[in-house]
Amino acid sequence: MVTSERRKNKRQKVKKGIAGLLTPDIPQVGKIIDISVDGLSFVCRECDLPINSPVEMDILIMDKDLFFPNVSCIIVAKSVYDEVSNCGPMRMKRCGVKFNPLKANQRLKLNSLVLSEKNRNASL
Repeated sequence: MVTSERRKNKRQKVKKGIAGLLTPDIPQVGKIIDISVDGLSFVCRECDLPINSPVEMDILIMDKDLFFPNVSCIIVAKSVYDEVSNCGPMRMKRCGVKFNPLKANQRLKLNSLVLSEKNRNASL
């Protein structure tokens, strides 16, 4: 069975990134897996927010020294994440979020991050 890619823009892997999911009840912190100009995916503990929930995130990409505070986004996908070891009985979820329109300076920084990674990978 062939599944079609639903993302419009290619995502780049992130080596060192943290997503702080600001929810009304309990803040979540997760590890960013990949990012594009339209959204990102991250892994965190069991997240009870339903798909299509509006949330705010603080995004830190440490190896690129980038920080995006208070990014408005929507949860668009959730799945159980089996690739994490040593978490004990804690279930981990992979969440995909779509950014709501970004501020001009955030979009510019994000574009430069994604394009620099794309150019660097092309030269390998």
